[in-house]
Amino acid sequence: MYDDISEIRAFYEALQGRQVAARLRPKVTDFLERSAGCCNIAIGFATPFLRQDDADSVLMPQRQGAVVWPHNQPVRSILVDPHALPVPDVQTDRLLVVHTLEFDPDPGRVLDECWRILDGAGRLLVVVPHRHGMWTRAEGTPFGHGHPYSRRQLRQLLLHHGFEPRVITTMLFMPPVAKGWTLKLSHSMERVGARWWPALGGVLLAEADKMLYAPAGKTSKLRSARLHARPRLAPQTSRVTRRC
Repeated sequence: MYDDISEIRAFYEALQGRQVAARLRPKVTDFLERSAGCCNIAIGFATPFLRQDDADSVLMPQRQGAVVWPHNQPVRSILVDPHALPVPDVQTDRLLVVHTLEFDPDPGRVLDECWRILDGAGRLLVVVPHRHGMWTRAEGTPFGHGHPYSRRQLRQLLLHHGFEPRVITTMLFMPPVAKGWTLKLSHSMERVGARWWPALGGVLLAEADKMLYAPAGKTSKLRSARLHARPRLAPQTSRVTRRC
């Protein structure tokens, strides 16, 4: 099953997975905050989309497992309960969520935690399989497993849990087959598909703002305050200028 870290990692280590990561990585790179003192956190198996200094922490859901990241620096990947993240309230500026919502039995709880840890001016980027895309039928990839979303479903889920979508776009227009000619033409297919066949994109990317007075987020924040001795992420000495 592709809700296991070993299967997802094997996909991204293969040529097809590397091509997928190459198509999505620029969007992630543009989303992350580069200012001094800002905190970027990723939830889920996000490492294929990140450069070594892109994120302060990668929080990997316990039901999937975790991998070491990065390899040449102090480890910043952490195995967590996605319904009780070890991050203080309003401490995160940019939050990337990938390969998480589609596999979680209660994705709303994950988003409530995202709301809790995001700064008031923070932004969220969610990546999920597109229900109407080609990749949801590809069981040999992570996008063919779990719960896919339509644009409307994803928008409603975000709104219900305290986020105002800025934009929801589709990406990944190359066919989900590991053929040489397909992989070679993937960049051209991405440009053509985005212009002429946006409904066929394999994934949805939703960028959203935190709604400061959202009931769902407030409820989650009150619930988190009642948890006893929740572990927190301690700042590393080499990153004392950052908030997380």
